[in-house]
Amino acid sequence: MNDDVREEWSQLVSGARKEIQRAKARGARSTRATRSTKAEPKAEPKAAAKAVTEPAASGPAPARSGADVRAQAKAARTLEELRGCVARCEACSLHKTRTQTVFQDGSPVRRLMFIGEAPGADEDRTGVPFVGRAGQLLTDIITKGMGIAREEVLIANVLKCRPPDNREPTPEEKSICTPWLDRQIELHDPKVLIPLGRHASMHILGREASMGEMRTRIHEIGGRQVVPTYHPAYLLRSPGEKKECWKDIQLAMGVLGIPIPSGGNR
Repeated sequence: MNDDVREEWSQLVSGARKEIQRAKARGARSTRATRSTKAEPKAEPKAAAKAVTEPAASGPAPARSGADVRAQAKAARTLEELRGCVARCEACSLHKTRTQTVFQDGSPVRRLMFIGEAPGADEDRTGVPFVGRAGQLLTDIITKGMGIAREEVLIANVLKCRPPDNREPTPEEKSICTPWLDRQIELHDPKVLIPLGRHASMHILGREASMGEMRTRIHEIGGRQVVPTYHPAYLLRSPGEKKECWKDIQLAMGVLGIPIPSGGNR
């Protein structure tokens, strides 16, 4: 190979090397650009994901049997917990016809609790026990007869839902609902219970008897004094029995240390 040919060959090789180096440099820049512009996956907002997958707690599932009612009533540590469980209860068929449950009214200031049998139409509408005509008479018994505010006593029912057409509760309905009332009494710890009417009185005392057999005396159940008397609805139909009711109320007032007005009659 002569000198001219060698020189030409050397230049070709050198040019080829430079072109290869330039190509490599362009490829590296292209790769870096691609990497820098590649979209990063968006992180899921943790708070939003938690809000969707973990809805706010709303208490236990509705009680759908007597066993559920017993378990939830026993587990309730506060009246608000108990009220929430009662409001969701579906343990008997009455939940299908109620407007709302009727839990209680008043406070345990006087350690006295009036207990009726079941809510009526006015109570089902308002969610407050004893607000109709019978409720007004009960208010008069408390405020005018006993001389204390209605807000200072507790008022509740054995049943927390209204039976349709104000029919009498069935034994099964009362049996299922009783643990709610029992826990209510435990949490309030009243000293005196006044069941209103024969059905509520028999239920609280746990025996079959007439009002004549249960009235005018103080019973003791579970360390509490029980003083049965007539239901205000009965007194509206039989106003002559109001004096007899007043005798029962005076018994309860004596246990509670509430002064009885001079004359002793209402």
